[in-house]
Amino acid sequence: MVKKMEEITCFFNFRSPYGYLGVRKALEKNIKLKFIPVCYLPKELIQFLADASKNDYKRSYLFEDCERLFEQIGIKNVSEIISKEANWPKIHAAWLCAEENGFGDNFMIEAFETRWRDRLDLGKKEIIEKICIKIGFEKDLAINAMDNEDYDSKLKSYTKIMRKNKIFGVPTFLYKNERYWGQDRIDILYDRVLKDK
Repeated sequence: MVKKMEEITCFFNFRSPYGYLGVRKALEKNIKLKFIPVCYLPKELIQFLADASKNDYKRSYLFEDCERLFEQIGIKNVSEIISKEANWPKIHAAWLCAEENGFGDNFMIEAFETRWRDRLDLGKKEIIEKICIKIGFEKDLAINAMDNEDYDSKLKSYTKIMRKNKIFGVPTFLYKNERYWGQDRIDILYDRVLKDK
């Protein structure tokens, strides 16, 4: 009898360069993930992260580090992309709609690639439409989801899961109540999962 693997949850955000790298590495190792988007933060994290974002030393390191990591996968000048902002809850609402209709993984991969490889603005609805067309998902469903209060409420509800599991950043992978934070923890997670097979 084949032992069923316990579910691995991945907390992600399309905004994060490390989120992209972590998800990419996990999928390359065929790690099956259940995704939870991080758009809204528990209130106790907001001040902490706001203070951290003002740290010039840390911010300059982020740009330096991402330049190295992305160059390894053939993407240069990633700092220009990191600085671009969008209405992230709306984008994740479109993903959530795709997920509910069986297109979540495809949408995620295309959205990450569109932002980081193709350097396109996920905040533009025409870009979301192109992603949907490429993966064969009904674009009107995704576009309508971006302004749907039910999807926004669902995204907000994930703060409870974050609080329960003490999730403070992306990507975080949760396996058997053990947290693995960061794109550089995939090999450790993979080895841990293999031990249980």
